Amino acid sequence: MTTNLTPDPSPAPDPQPNKRKTKPSAFADVLREWEALLTAVADHAGALAPIEPHRAALAESLDKARQTKGLQESHRAGRQTSTQTLKEIVVEGKDRAIQLRGAIRAELGPTTEQLTQFGILPLRRRPLRHKQQGGTPPPAPAPQPEAPATAKE
Repeated sequence: MTTNLTPDPSPAPDPQPNKRKTKPSAFADVLREWEALLTAVADHAGALAPIEPHRAALAESLDKARQTKGLQESHRAGRQTSTQTLKEIVVEGKDRAIQLRGAIRAELGPTTEQLTQFGILPLRRRPLRHKQQGGTPPPAPAPQPEAPATAKE
């Protein structure tokens, strides 16, 4: 008995059910939907007079959303500008700190220990290296292993 293990070369696609219009997920799509709804209500204002409080509430929400989005965008742009300004200020401050330390060193002298209070290392003399003179001998070298002696006959 043989069975056909190969799949059908052209399977019938499943029929797609009619897709319903999904609710918008992007902010701009939401605002566009609200604007379209408000425009449609305005076109039929005479017949829809009893729902005026709801239309006014949606119009207020639309205005608040636009204002808040504008504020959000200005904060985003402001954050970038603030970051750039802050970087420039830090570079300028570092330069001025270097200049101030140089002026302090020039005023107090390059060797005074007071410089350490300002985060500046004073110039110090290097300690003299003393040669070892007879006091303590240098460490003895490690003994060498002897080669095994061969017996001569």
